[in-house]
Amino acid sequence: MSLDDEALFILKMPPDFPVDDLYAVAEILFDADIFIPGYIPPEVGLYEPKGFLYSHHAERLETILLPDRNVASRLAQVIRGKSVSQDHQRRQAAAIMAFAQCLDIQIEPSIAFHELAHVQGNDAAHEELAWFRAADHPRPLDWLNVALSRADRMNIQAPPPSVVSRNLARPLHRWKRNYIHALKIGEIELTPMSKLDQVLTFFKWMYEGFMLGGPAALLAAIYFAPNSAPRGGLFKSLRSPDRERAIGGIRNAAWDLTHLSDFTRHVQDQSKRYLFASFDVGARHVAGLLFETGQDPKNPETVVTGLRRWWPEKDARLIAQMLFDYFSRGRPPEWYADQAANPGRIDELVSEGERAVRQFAVA
Repeated sequence: MSLDDEALFILKMPPDFPVDDLYAVAEILFDADIFIPGYIPPEVGLYEPKGFLYSHHAERLETILLPDRNVASRLAQVIRGKSVSQDHQRRQAAAIMAFAQCLDIQIEPSIAFHELAHVQGNDAAHEELAWFRAADHPRPLDWLNVALSRADRMNIQAPPPSVVSRNLARPLHRWKRNYIHALKIGEIELTPMSKLDQVLTFFKWMYEGFMLGGPAALLAAIYFAPNSAPRGGLFKSLRSPDRERAIGGIRNAAWDLTHLSDFTRHVQDQSKRYLFASFDVGARHVAGLLFETGQDPKNPETVVTGLRRWWPEKDARLIAQMLFDYFSRGRPPEWYADQAANPGRIDELVSEGERAVRQFAVA
C-alpha cells in the first residue's frame, strides 16, 4: 500500500481519539518488534497507525493478530489485575491490546489455549480464555494507561463469565506431527555431528523417514546455525539431567511449530491480513522467513538471504538448495502404500523419538 498522489484519503477521527497515545504505543511495539506480518507491510511502516487505518477504512481489509501462548497469557494476566511494573512483557502485552483496540485489529488466540490445555488441563485453559475474552472487550483508554505507565494494573471489579466448555486438551493432529519433527531435531542436536551435518540430516530424515514440513525445516536451519543463532526459548532443558524436563522443552518447541504452521495456513487467505505476535525472537525469525519463502516459493535465494546472517555463505546456499531439492521431489508409489499400511506409524515415531531423547546420557 502506498499513500500515493493519485488519490486523496481523508479520515476524520473523533475529537477525543487518543492520537498521541496511540503513536507512543506504536513506538513501544516498534522498539520491541513483536509483530511478523503475513503480508507486505505498507511503505509507511509496519507499526505506523496510518497504514492500519488506510487498510481498514479505505481498502476494507480486516487485520487479525495471532498471538502465541506467552502473549495471550500475558494479556489474561493484565486483565486479571496483575502488576506490569515488574514484568516488561505484561506491559508490552498491554501495548499490543491498546494498539489493536485503537485500530480495530481483531485477535484470534485459539492455538494458544489449545497449548495451555495440553499443558495444564481444560479447566485452566477455560479460565484463562474467559479472562482473555474480558481483555478483548473494548476499553482502549485503560489499556493505553497501563501500556504508557500511567497505571500499574487494570481495575476489573468482577471475574468474567465462564466460556462454553470445549475439550481444548484434545490433541491437534498437526501438533503431533510437529512433535515428531521437534523430537528429531532434539535427538540430532544431542549428537556430535557438525552443525551443517545436523541440518542436512534432519532434511534427509524428513524426506525418507517421515514427512516434509516447511516450518520445521526452517526452524532447524536457524536452530542448528553456528553463528549466534536466535534460539530464544527453543528446546529448553534439552541437556538437563532430568530427561522429562528435556521432553517438556521439546513439547514446547512443538507448540512453537504449531503456531508457525497456523500462521502459514492463515496467510493464504488474501481477503484478510494476519500478524503473528511473539516475544520469542527465534519464533519471529522463523515466521518471517516462512512468509518470505512463501512469496517466492521456487527461489532458493530467499532462504539464502534469510540464513546468511547465521551461516557461512556456502553453507547457507547448500542448505537452501537441499531444502528446495527435497520439496521438489515426488514420492514413489510404494512410499504412500507403506504409509497406508501402517496407520499406527505416528505413535511409533513419537515413542521412538521420546525413547532416543530419554536415553541420552548427560555428562
